[in-house]
Amino acid sequence: MWERIPVEVWESQRGHVERYELVKKSLIESDMVFDAACGVGYGKEVMGATGYVGVDREPVTEFGEGFITEDLDTWEPDFDFSVGVCFETLEHIQNPERWLKIMLRAKRLAFFSVPTVPTKHMNEFHLHDFTVGQVAELLKDYPFTIIPQPQELSHIFIVDCH
Repeated sequence: MWERIPVEVWESQRGHVERYELVKKSLIESDMVFDAACGVGYGKEVMGATGYVGVDREPVTEFGEGFITEDLDTWEPDFDFSVGVCFETLEHIQNPERWLKIMLRAKRLAFFSVPTVPTKHMNEFHLHDFTVGQVAELLKDYPFTIIPQPQELSHIFIVDCH
């Protein structure tokens, strides 16, 4: 079992939806969006991306095609993408630095959101805790912007990958 927002309530999860709306504002028509740990796939719906691949550990059937079932702890994408999206994921995987590097292969932009307060003690699915400074250190070789999401206990990091 994994932490996942049920398809019946995704629209009420404003903080989560706002992240995808932020990505949508940055998309251009030719973008191929790669949505890592896409959950039930509502990000595809919110972004309206014409090129999209979402991957999650459990099958996604609610939002059409473009989804792959894989475990991010062992899988690596073999395709190019211009925009990487990795929301509320790094704290769940065994090697978050490895996955961060994969997402930074985006041709244009990478979007991350990460809880930036301790959460392991209250969420059995979280393997890691991060501070804003720790994530910033991992991104030190790239220009990036940070947007706080205090209601979600998270920050969004937008990285210029080119």
